[in-house]
Amino acid sequence: MKMKFLKTMFLLVATSGMLTSCVGEDDYAIPTVFDYHFSEGFSESPIGSGSNEVPIALEGWVNYNATATRLWHARAFSNNNYAEFSSFYSATGTNDVAWLITPPIDLTATTGEVLSFITKTRFSNGYPLTAFISTDYDGTTAGIATATWAPITFTAPTADDVFVNSGNIDLSGVQYDSNNVRIAFKYTGSKAGVTTTLQLDNIKISKN
Repeated sequence: MKMKFLKTMFLLVATSGMLTSCVGEDDYAIPTVFDYHFSEGFSESPIGSGSNEVPIALEGWVNYNATATRLWHARAFSNNNYAEFSSFYSATGTNDVAWLITPPIDLTATTGEVLSFITKTRFSNGYPLTAFISTDYDGTTAGIATATWAPITFTAPTADDVFVNSGNIDLSGVQYDSNNVRIAFKYTGSKAGVTTTLQLDNIKISKN
C-alpha cells in the first residue's frame, strides 16, 4: 500500500509539472470561486419581443402589479436574458407599481453575505426603480402591503444603455439571520409620467 501511495504521489507531482512548465507564475492565476447562496440571471424565463411580453413566472418568485395588469417580463439581447419593465406600453391613465420579489432565501447558516445585481436604463425620463429587503413577507400579493420592507441603497445607472453594478450590499447583519430573506424590486411609473425602460439581471447573494 505504501509503494502504491508513493507512485500515486509521483504521478501527481509529475503531472503538475507538465501542466505548469510552459507558463510563468504571472501567466497563471487561480480563478476566484464564489459561494453563491442565491443567483438568478433569468436564463430559464421565456422571452418576448416588441409588444409581446411574457411575464416572469419562475418558481417561488412573486410578479405583481399593485395598480395595473402589466408585469415584469423577460427579454434578451446578444444571447443574454434579463428582466424588464417600462410604463411606455401601459394604458393611458394608468399607473404602475410593479413588484418582482425573490423566493425565500435562507441565510441562517451563512456569514459575510453580500447582495449584488446589475441594472440598465433606456429612453430615460426619470428613475423608476427602488429595491427592498424583508424577512417577514409571506409570499402572497396581499402580504406585500403588510410586510416590513427595508430600503436597499444601490448604485444606479447615470446614463442609458450601460449595465451598472449595484455594488456589494452588506447582508451580514443579525437582522438578516433568517430563512425567509426576500429581495424586492419595485418599478413605479405611468404612461403620463416616468416611462423609462428598466432592465435587471444577475441578482446574486454571495460570500464576501
